[in-house]
Order: sequence, then structure tokens, then C-alpha cells
Amino acid sequence: DFDKEKEVFMEDEIKAVTGYLRDHPTLYNLAILLAFETGLRVGELSALKYTDIKGGFIRIRRTEYKYRADNGKWVITIKEHTKSDAGARDLIIPDSAKKPLTQIKQINPDGEYLFQTEKGDRIRSHALNKHLHVVCKELGIPSRSMHKIRKTYGTTLIDSNVDESFVM
Repeated sequence: DFDKEKEVFMEDEIKAVTGYLRDHPTLYNLAILLAFETGLRVGELSALKYTDIKGGFIRIRRTEYKYRADNGKWVITIKEHTKSDAGARDLIIPDSAKKPLTQIKQINPDGEYLFQTEKGDRIRSHALNKHLHVVCKELGIPSRSMHKIRKTYGTTLIDSNVDESFVM
């Protein structure tokens, strides 16, 4: 029972959400906006460091990883590799992402990670997903996860006749 409207953000929703995020430039909002502008996985986004941004590219080389330890508790850490072999890549920074990246640096100039709290804690994937749900609720649109932004990005590329092998 596939419902495209639950799988991706519709054009009017993209405009509403990205407009809201641009008008309210917090680190959480800018992280979500960067996902819309680049199609990054939420775990990659959460693991981004300033050293990953060089010469018009974002180097994707690590991701957040969650697992259950022997004691039964969940552990959330960073793995120094991507989800898949194809995941390690250099992403061209689109013009639309340049201002948000500048704003991120202004808000968090001294952090190791792009997205971290004032206390220095890295903002985790779960927190970004939770925040996206709050934004959707505030805008009165169906709530979706960060992964749906990635699917929206891929769908937009395919709808723009970008070769599917490149999108993959």
C-alpha cells in the first residue's frame, strides 16, 4: 500500500519547510535544511566535521552508528567509514547550501562537529529526526523522518532527468 505523499515531501511542503528553516536559522534547522540541499543521510549529517568541508566539496567519510552493547544498553558512536562502500564520496556543495554552511559556522564557530550543542555534545540523528517532527507539526503537514528528505532529494533528481546510476 504505497502512498507517495507519505514517502516524500510534496513541492508545496518542501517550500514551506525550507522557508521555515531559513527564516529560523538554529543549528537544528540548518542541519535539516542542509539535508534538503544535499540529500545527506542523517547519520552522515550528524557526523560532519569542519575538516570535511574543503574546496567546494563535502567529504563524506563517517557516519553515526547505533548498536546494543553486551550489557543491553544502546551505544551511539561515530564510525570512521560510511554505511556502504559507495557512501564514501565527495559531494559538490550546491549554491543553495553555501549560506546555511556559513550560518552554521557563525553559530558554532569552534566546534569539532558542525552540529553540536553549546555544551559541546554532538547533535545526534535521533534529535534531528525529533526536531523535524516538531517542524512538520508546527507547519501543519504530515510528520516525516529525515530519511524522507533523502528520498525526496533522490526523487527530485530523477524527476530532473539526472541519470539514475548517478542518483544511486
